[in-house]
Amino acid sequence: MANSLTIGDILAVLFSRVEEGTFYWAICVPLNKQIAVKYHARQSGTHWWFEDPVPEHKIVVSRTLSAAIKISSLNPDVISHNILCDILMPIPMAVPDVDKTRELKFMCQIWFREAIWHLHNNGIINCSSVDELEKECNTYALNNQAAFMTWGAYECKVSKYSA
Repeated sequence: MANSLTIGDILAVLFSRVEEGTFYWAICVPLNKQIAVKYHARQSGTHWWFEDPVPEHKIVVSRTLSAAIKISSLNPDVISHNILCDILMPIPMAVPDVDKTRELKFMCQIWFREAIWHLHNNGIINCSSVDELEKECNTYALNNQAAFMTWGAYECKVSKYSA
């Protein structure tokens, strides 16, 4: 089990919520061995927004971390925080037309899926299947929920569906 972050990784990160089996979904990029910037959709009541400035999060010691899955690598000297914000900030906080038959309301998991598409379409990651990546992340998180006695704290997995 890794106990530190790797600079250059792009991570899909799921955090446990109060409701068992549900998660907060985010994309994180490590700044150092303990802290990463967290790109995500934020909620207050029924209002959603992209949190800007993008917060820093101590992932390695997070008590709600359920899964951290490496989905790609980047060269921080080439791909900057500003470039990632430019790609991710414009994502609408709404259910896309393509998902309206399977999603009744907007949630951060929908934002995450759209973020993966945007990163893929901009050449930042290479994701062969957003649906399979989502299932993979959910499976890892379900097996390591922070509320479970078997919770294993931080351990980075590597995705089979994104590089």
